[in-house]
Parts: sequence; C-alpha cells; structure tokens
Amino acid sequence: MKIARVDNDGIIEYAAKGDAGWIPLSRHGIHPATSGALVEAFDEIAAVLALSTAADEITPARFLPPITNPVLSVAIGRNYLKHAAERGADVPTAPMMFAKLAGSFAGATDDVVVNTALTSQVDYEVELVVLIGTEASRVSRDTAMDHVAGYLVGNDMSARDCQKSDGQFDRAKAMDGFGPIGPWITTADEVADPQDLDLWLTVNGEERQSSNTNEMIFTVAHIIEYLSQGMTLHPGDVIWTGTPHGVAAGMGSPDAFLTDGDVVHAEIAGLGSLNNTIRSL
Repeated sequence: MKIARVDNDGIIEYAAKGDAGWIPLSRHGIHPATSGALVEAFDEIAAVLALSTAADEITPARFLPPITNPVLSVAIGRNYLKHAAERGADVPTAPMMFAKLAGSFAGATDDVVVNTALTSQVDYEVELVVLIGTEASRVSRDTAMDHVAGYLVGNDMSARDCQKSDGQFDRAKAMDGFGPIGPWITTADEVADPQDLDLWLTVNGEERQSSNTNEMIFTVAHIIEYLSQGMTLHPGDVIWTGTPHGVAAGMGSPDAFLTDGDVVHAEIAGLGSLNNTIRSL
C-alpha cells in the first residue's frame, strides 16, 4: 500500500492509493491522529482498499508530511563510505545517531524558507527513511525487519555553518522545513529489499547525488538492532538512514550550497520523490 497525508479541499487527512487516485480514509471511519495510530490501522486500511472503487478516489491538492507526532525521529550520520570520505571524516565503527526533530518536517512540494541571517550554507541529503510499525526493544538483527512498517523518501537538510559553529548537529538540521519527507508511506511488503534501492538528488536538474542503499555501511537491520539496545522504538517512529556522497559541503565551492529559487528533487526508486523550492527569508 501507499498511504499519504493530504490536503483535500482544506481537509487534512490520510488517504490510501487507489487505482488512479487516492481514497480518503475519513470516509471509511479511519481517523488516525498520529503516524503511530496510522500503522496500527494498516489492516483496516487494506480492507477499505479492497472494497473501494474509482468513484471513491480524489486528487489531493497537496501532500503533507505523512509522519505526525512520532515519539522518536532519529538519524544516522556518515552511513555511506564515499560520503564519509568527501567530508574528510573517519569511517564510523558503529552507527552515529543524532536527533532529526519532527518540527523540521515539510511536505513533498513545500517551499523551504531559509533565514539567511542564520545560515548561508544550506545543504541537502537524500535518504531512505524507515517507519517503525511495532515496538522494538533490544531486538536482534535477525528479527529487526519484523518491526518495519514502511519506507519514505527524506531530504535531511542542514545549515552547515551552524553545524560547524555549534559543534553538534541538532539545531543545524532542525530548522523549519529542513526535513522534507514523504511523499507517502510505502508499506514494507512492497519493498523487496531495502538494501537495494537506487536513490538520487538533483538541484535545478543537475545531478548531485546518485547511489544505491547497498552502499550503506550499516544496514537497516543493523541500525534497528543498535538503537533498540538502549531505547525503545515505537510504532510511528522514523529512522533517517544516512546519505550518499555528493553533498554541497563536499564539493569544495560555496556556490554548491542552496540559494533562493533552487529546486531540489530527491527520489528513491519505487518510493516516490520530493520537489522542494528554496525561498530566502
């Protein structure tokens, strides 16, 4: 299934992908208030889809961030060898975790408004985002994938100058709009192998990043095992799994950073794409 959070003529709700359009779930009595409640309703949503017809379908005006009110939104840094190399950083021996705060989330086509008084080094990072479906605490790598509900495309944007001056990641990656995510949730049963997905990113049509998730240092299963040893992962939580090489900070030119009017296209094969325009405040 593909499940989105949409603006349907001013009504914000979840919808599931039909044959051509989207089936509003509210018409069938499904009103999840959080992404955690959403994953718990997957069986009910599947039943609705099985009975729906083209007459039930809508064309949404806008795709909003599908993840709402997660307990945890965590990200993994330096999870591709070539990305670590382009940043001149050591290859990690264990997953490097930081918080990707949900307040930064933006929709698939939202403008990202940048406060240029704070940063002049806005960067992009296409990433596979993993949605947790069932509680995971101290799980093994062998069973980790049983706790995955689905996948999304993410663009883990950063203010690199703030990241450097702060000496940590959180503020630089938590600014409003710095977490485009979506465009919808693709359920895990539709992804044969999350470690074999092409992902790429362009800026104004110019390819900046192109890789495959098979180049991750730490697999999705490894990351879930690692995180769950010390923290409980909850239904509706998300994990941003890291980005490949090609980020602006690794290109050696200040002109590589995003500026007003730039259009950033981030895509993962089979999962959809994000298309966000940078606007200066």
